[in-house]
Amino acid sequence: MKRFTLLLISVLLMAQLHVQAETVSVNEARCLVVYYTYSGVTKTLAENIADDCGGTLLEVVDHGNYPRPESSTTYNYANNERSQINAGNWPEINTSVESFEGWDVVFICTPLWNGKMSNPMLTFLHNHAEKLAGKQVALAVTSWSSGISGVVTDAHDVLPESTFVGSPLHINYNNRPNMGTMASEWVSSLEVEVESNPGKMRVIVGDKTFTATLADNATGQAFADRLPLTLDMTELNGNEKYHYLDSSLPTSPANPGTIHAGDIMLYGSTCVVLFYKTFQTSYSYTRIGSIDDPTGLAEALGSGAVTVKFVLAITGDVNGDGELSIGDVTALINVLLSGNAAGNPSADVNGDGEAGIGDVTALINMLLHK
Repeated sequence: MKRFTLLLISVLLMAQLHVQAETVSVNEARCLVVYYTYSGVTKTLAENIADDCGGTLLEVVDHGNYPRPESSTTYNYANNERSQINAGNWPEINTSVESFEGWDVVFICTPLWNGKMSNPMLTFLHNHAEKLAGKQVALAVTSWSSGISGVVTDAHDVLPESTFVGSPLHINYNNRPNMGTMASEWVSSLEVEVESNPGKMRVIVGDKTFTATLADNATGQAFADRLPLTLDMTELNGNEKYHYLDSSLPTSPANPGTIHAGDIMLYGSTCVVLFYKTFQTSYSYTRIGSIDDPTGLAEALGSGAVTVKFVLAITGDVNGDGELSIGDVTALINVLLSGNAAGNPSADVNGDGEAGIGDVTALINMLLHK
């Protein structure tokens, strides 16, 4: 057996299984629609876009000092503020985002001010440029009559590491009556790259492994993006274990009414909760996922603090480290020799419902053809 393992190591290189990207229409992606509005026109456009793509709205709130109603005084104020921006002095805004990792594409909806991007939106993008690096961005602009080339230049200058998708949408005064139709046609024309949702993860407690289904939402995807995670979880109320993350996940809280054993929830924006009993609740949570078969979960978790490992359910990841490598071949052989294959669902690599030497062959083939 040792000679066999050494031979495999000499043939195979360490290989990681990367999540595959696919091109989809934007309404199949997870969309965040960020907008700034002064007169309300851009808000209406953003709402139309969010309706068409099924996106979540986020308003950029300014410092509240712009003269209203709109007048030459407003333009003079904005021009002076833009001069300050050009000198490196950015105005205050009242909106910030901790992470964009739960979104596939970010829509930027802004009015045109004096031929340029509105100052609050420009400031928002400047403040979040690093977090938007590598993100796909779609630009929509409202104006009275001017062309939007200055806004496009601003967007590319402030987000040099973002990927802009499609042509910008321009809504001016003359085509405002057709705003809804134009927004719908524009959204339907956009195609973006998305990472295939991994769908499943493993929840490992000691020598017990449970398969869980990730929620099909921004929270489930953002949690999956952080895996593998090893969490020291604290006991609470005789029905749950919890752990506070260092940073927030996207939230969309709701009261589920009934908590089921195996539910994996987010309380607030940072508290991951693994429930091991079924009960009624009045609290609101955002779903991360749920364990498919929680039989034995309560016994595995025990009555005190416990360490729980969460990893993507990658076919062939027998050792549960979130990667596919020669180490999984060794782990699979050890599982088969120990007779404990039933306790490790990932041992059934070829999907025939049982673990055997055929799974070793299937795993070797997967590694060789990566």
